[in-house]
Amino acid sequence: MQINGYSSATMLAYRSSDMQRKVGLPQTNSFAQTIENTAATEKATKTTETTGVSAADEMATFKKEIYDELEQINGMNSSSILSNSVHITEDGFQRMKDDPEYRKEIMDWLRADARASHGVPFDVHVTTNITGSGATCYGANVYHDDNVMTKSSKKQLADKKAEGAFYRSERKSHREDNSKLWIKEREKRDRLQKMLLEKSINQKIQRQAMNEEYINNYIDNL
Repeated sequence: MQINGYSSATMLAYRSSDMQRKVGLPQTNSFAQTIENTAATEKATKTTETTGVSAADEMATFKKEIYDELEQINGMNSSSILSNSVHITEDGFQRMKDDPEYRKEIMDWLRADARASHGVPFDVHVTTNITGSGATCYGANVYHDDNVMTKSSKKQLADKKAEGAFYRSERKSHREDNSKLWIKEREKRDRLQKMLLEKSINQKIQRQAMNEEYINNYIDNL
């Protein structure tokens, strides 16, 4: 995964452009083609009226699918990904909806980046932009020896780039992680102390019972 600047998504855009070149420039439709397109439009309109599902509803459902898929892919990221934001333009949504192969290519690329994140030796804020012609990825690297001001500056830059993102996720802060770890350790220590206390009480009861038994035997033998 290339973190700085444009990633391999640029190649995706190139491939898309290459496909457009192979297709060639738009040609004037023949009369027969015009009739065919008109019939297809009328058929789609009738289907929409029959099912009661509008184009807007279909797109809303599709966007929900994309969001869920991005959520699943985000779960594949390593802990080095501090934040992950994904911007998708309307033509990007439309292209992925109309072209399943394009959607697959985009999502496969994101999955590959997520897997590659486990080999990144530093933290990073990732911003991805997806359009109808390709995708690009930008990352703000956060190194372990960065001072507080530098880290804060990179966080602010990432937040600014994430504004208006379709999908965004942030890694929980170290403070939250440490707090949860402290709570778990405290609970473990409390359970150990309780176990030791119960053991001590049981031993005391056993010694007391043994002493009473010894005294009773002594008295009986008098």
